[in-house]
Amino acid sequence: MKLLPLAAIDTAMANRRTDMRKIRDVLECIFTKELSVRETSRLLRVGRRTVTAYAERFKTAQLSWPLSIDIDDDQLEKALFPSTERQKKTDPPVHDFAAVHAALGQKGATLGILYQEWREGVPLKNQISYSQFCRRYNRFRKSLQVSMRQTAVFGEVAFVDYSGKTLAVTDPDSGELKKVQIFVGVLGGSNYTFCEATWTQTSRDWIGSHSRMFEFFGGVPRIVVPDNLKAGVTKADRFAPVINESYNAMCRYYGTYVFPARPREPRDKSKAEAGVLLAQRWILFSLRSRKFFSLNEMNQEIGALLEKLNRRSFQKLPGSRFTKWLEFEQPALMPLPAQRYEFADWGKVRAAQDYHVCVDRHFYSVPYHLKGHEFEYCLTAHSLDLLHRGKCIVTHTRSLEPDKATTLAEHQHPSHRAVLQWNEPQALAWATTEVGLNTATLLKTQLAKVRGYLLGYRITQAMKELFKSYGKTRLEEACTYAVKNNVTGTHALRNILSKNLDQLLKHDEPENPSDIAHQNIRGADYYSELLQSTNNKEIES
Repeated sequence: MKLLPLAAIDTAMANRRTDMRKIRDVLECIFTKELSVRETSRLLRVGRRTVTAYAERFKTAQLSWPLSIDIDDDQLEKALFPSTERQKKTDPPVHDFAAVHAALGQKGATLGILYQEWREGVPLKNQISYSQFCRRYNRFRKSLQVSMRQTAVFGEVAFVDYSGKTLAVTDPDSGELKKVQIFVGVLGGSNYTFCEATWTQTSRDWIGSHSRMFEFFGGVPRIVVPDNLKAGVTKADRFAPVINESYNAMCRYYGTYVFPARPREPRDKSKAEAGVLLAQRWILFSLRSRKFFSLNEMNQEIGALLEKLNRRSFQKLPGSRFTKWLEFEQPALMPLPAQRYEFADWGKVRAAQDYHVCVDRHFYSVPYHLKGHEFEYCLTAHSLDLLHRGKCIVTHTRSLEPDKATTLAEHQHPSHRAVLQWNEPQALAWATTEVGLNTATLLKTQLAKVRGYLLGYRITQAMKELFKSYGKTRLEEACTYAVKNNVTGTHALRNILSKNLDQLLKHDEPENPSDIAHQNIRGADYYSELLQSTNNKEIES
């Protein structure tokens, strides 16, 4: 089979939106754990040529390992995949016997027909004879259904699963029986076994059992092989399973990797199956007649029986599970972190137009310019981390109040922040210090007529606009007249300033008492009555 050139593989990797987290895992294996390309490919389910390509691109980019915390996914992607002219994909594979094998399962299909179809789509120089086609297919078919003998390597693998059989806890008040789940973990080298009861098989109990299992083992294996339950594997697939993000985060914390068993392939986790069988025989069967009133009480009894099981001598080999673990397995395990992993729910959420995301029925703010963007969240019992393209944007204290909102002032739009932070004492303090006492008196009278910060903010802003337009002196004189003549409306105050009435009516008495009376001349009384009439209409409306 003719392989794709490296440039074509590079093009395929660059054209799709590469999972940057998977690239970081590959680099972690190569540069930190110093694994070979083959070991990295097997652990992460990534092709060896892809692993090699990632490593070569990292060296070409002249980046240093470990990566700086300031390098996010965007920067790493630009460094590894610069925008250059790329070659087109050429030289397709000669044949794909996996597709041939799948097609033969259809009614009426024969090797002869499939050979003719293949021959029509392949250049003459790449064609082979029908007999050679059949021989190669037969070799491919014989390679299927071959069981790989699993070699025990100390400190390498832990197999985990739930027992199909369960126990029950009795409610001390009602006498109701509640079933519990039995979690089993087995180390691949020594067969050292861990077992405990949990209420459910949910993600929280599943991850909590892993943390307690690692502590029981006294270290962490390099690989964990689970079954395809939803708490561990979001989407089961024979070649590219999707790991539950909460489970994946826990494994990253402990430095181990998830290698799920293939669907309907119990041979992939044979030691877990054997450990479950032993737990059912030596632990669950022994407790079948016992009545327990709490989960803690049950786990204490399970722990005592588990101690006997691990110290029980092998029938055909010297020693026991405990002695093998103590002598060979525990020294080979990776060390435990200083603190136990704190369970966290992981997921994705999108910010709404009000720049808030909803997690567990509570709304949390993000910077207003990131509205409409997708975030990855990490929710623990005490905090919520919101990440955007691999970089933590904000950490909120977790709130258990449903349908309420937690909003940080620095996330708000400046205009929104001004509205929400408005209060009457600050508004009156501004009027007193920046303008004068009569302006403050008039503003206080206006604020007394409304309720709520929204209307108060609007009235204050209207007064500030008049201050910007007419200045301190004129605004104070206009407010002096308005206070003396019971004019309280903002519209009436704006009329006084726009029509220069504050200049005409500065004094109660005219400067020249011997003004000439004439039917075409309007006196001060006319304007006073006009302003009073306008103010009364505004109040009525």
